[in-house]
This record gives sequence, structure tokens and C-alpha cells, in this order.
Amino acid sequence: MTKPYFDVLVIGTPCVDIVFGGLPHWPCLGIDMYCADLSVGVGNTFNTAATLSRLGLRVGLMCELGNDFFSRYMLERIDSAGISREFITLRDRALFSVSVSLPYEGERGFVSYSNVAPRLPSDDTAAMQALFEHYDFGALFMYAHPLLLPFLAIMKASGSTIFLDVGCNPKDVYPIIRYADFFMPNCAEALKITGAETPEDAACVLATYVPTVVVTVGPGGVVACRREQLTHCAAHPLDKEVVDTTGAGDAFDGGFIYGILKGYSLLDALHCGSICGGLSTTALTGTAAVPTAGELERLRSGASEEKPFR
Repeated sequence: MTKPYFDVLVIGTPCVDIVFGGLPHWPCLGIDMYCADLSVGVGNTFNTAATLSRLGLRVGLMCELGNDFFSRYMLERIDSAGISREFITLRDRALFSVSVSLPYEGERGFVSYSNVAPRLPSDDTAAMQALFEHYDFGALFMYAHPLLLPFLAIMKASGSTIFLDVGCNPKDVYPIIRYADFFMPNCAEALKITGAETPEDAACVLATYVPTVVVTVGPGGVVACRREQLTHCAAHPLDKEVVDTTGAGDAFDGGFIYGILKGYSLLDALHCGSICGGLSTTALTGTAAVPTAGELERLRSGASEEKPFR
């Protein structure tokens, strides 16, 4: 019997994102301030899953949700994004995971709260083994976290391509990322992990542990290292104002994973990520402005030929 197939299984806790846009100034103590815009959405791992789904891939999200109104809202958004809830564990208690984002002058500040314990819904190796016996996944995406260590060997043995990002800045990611096929930190995370002074140097250090390392550098584009060769991809040029960078890295991850699964060259996959990450900044929340596959392919068609970074 053929096992059910998903292009990507995204593992990790989503959260409700409440984004206040158009701040006239940064908040000051004792002063009431009204902003020009407000958006409520779902963020964190949802951003990557929703980007992948919008690009036409079959996506499942593995997480825990509760019986509270935040969890019910997230389930509605998961359904509307076309993401399978087959791997979601529902608990009969409130599980709050909420982040307030304040985008201002190209950056943003956060106030967040979560009472969701850092764990996998399939929290024993037998359950994880059974998961891969009953399903086939083209790829797995998750944040590097020590809780993954008991399960990574099972995930690797499944034959799925493993993509890791950094979600909690663990002090020592090296035992975790050695199982990955792709590791995708941002520049600040890569420098902190390696102690390097440049994203290029950090990518080279990390690439001694992972076959392909991708370091996002915001407006500076992205640097990747594979087989000791550096490749640079410029940020996607935008014809709209940047209004919110919340979730841009997650959208980049979705676009990059899409490109790799489509069999594109490393540079073309980086372009896919840069397009999705760049466009996501032109609207509040991380996925309101991500492209469809058709839109992405039209924008990608002008990508240059791959060449080493110099």
C-alpha cells in the first residue's frame, strides 16, 4: 500500500502575531499612542508552512494547540492556508503563544508570551518511528533545538531532506545541525554561533558541519556555502515600501525550500527565497504578501547564472 505523501512536514509551535503598523514614534512610558494600522495573523512556523502551501506544495504542520480562542484562531488560519492539520495534537487546556510586533524604521520590537512547553507532539521515539512508517515526506523543516536530538537519527534515516533554522539561539547547535542537509540561520545568529566576524566566514565555519549553509543578511541579500564555495544572492528589489519585516526570514525559508525541492540550482533556490522573503515585508504579518508559484516563477525568470561569491 502506498503511504500518504507530503512535500514538507513543518515541525514547531505557531503563534498569534499582533502587529501594530505605522507607528508615529517609538512607544514612550506614560504616553498613549495610536498607530495607523493593525493586523492579526499567525506567525513562527506557520509562516514557512503557509508560504510553502501558497507555492503549491502539500504541507503538514506538526504542533500542539489548545482549546483557547488563540488556538481556535490558529486552526482557522491553518485550514484557510491549505495546510494539513493531520499532525496537530489538540489538548484540552489553554495553550497560549502570542507575540506583539512593533515594526518601526525598518526594524521591529517584540513582546511575546507562551505557556507551550518546548516539546514534540510525538514525544517518544516509538511514536516518531511510527510516523515515518506511515507517511512519506519529501522534506522536514524545523528550528534547531536540543529537544530534537532523540529524534534526528530517525528523521535522517527516513530519507527526507532536513532543513533547519534557528528558533531559540541555542548555545550549541553543532550536535543538532550535523543531521541537517541545509542550515539557514540569519546573520546575527550565524555570527553568535560561530564567533566569526562576517557572514561569509560564519557560513564557511558552519559548512564544515552541514552540506549547505545559507546565511540571510537582510537588505544585504544572502550568502550560501556549499563544498567550500561561497555563493551570493542579492536581496530581491522591491517596488513597494517595506512596512513589516516580521516573518520575512520564515518566508525566505519557504521559498528556498520550494526551490530546492523543485531541483533548482543553489542560486536559483536562493532567488526563490529572496523573492518570498522580500515580498513578505511589503505587508503586515509574514505571509500576507508572499507570492503564488506562478508569480514566483515569473520573478525568478530574470535570475542570473550561478557564480561564486567574490
